[in-house]
Amino acid sequence: MCRKNTFYFIAVIILVVTTSFAPILKIGDKAPDFTLATLNPEDIISLSDYKGKVVVIHLWSHTCPHCRESNKTLPDIVNPYKKCNLAYIMIDIDMDTTGWRSVIKQDKLNFAVQATDPYDGDSKTMIAYNGPGTPCINVSDEKGNLIALNITHLQLKKFLKKRFPSVK
Repeated sequence: MCRKNTFYFIAVIILVVTTSFAPILKIGDKAPDFTLATLNPEDIISLSDYKGKVVVIHLWSHTCPHCRESNKTLPDIVNPYKKCNLAYIMIDIDMDTTGWRSVIKQDKLNFAVQATDPYDGDSKTMIAYNGPGTPCINVSDEKGNLIALNITHLQLKKFLKKRFPSVK
């Protein structure tokens, strides 16, 4: 089976699993917490570590062509908000993590906290956030409540502009 077909097959399985077992999230719900390994496998992060910040929870795949294409716009979208009360967490859901580090470097994604959640093909974070596929961008507020669900990069750009109006 070619890589493209495999990707779509996995996306359909994730969709079926997420709609079968995870409660449906809505704006205002508590954002599901997670504890994940980072680029340094000895370090772990949890969503609860970022209490008091607006947190972008970006689920992606380093082998996903749509993710790689949209990654090109991310630095320009996020960099103006570096000094704001914002944390950006990118969670790679690929089983094969061998290319992960090089893609982060190639795509200049050093502005984000990087984590991985493959869990033998069943990304618990993807399931918890009802991710229909990748990329999947969600945002929680300072209290940990969801304020944006499954938005696009363009919607994220507008969202950040509205949320942090003093940034030019």
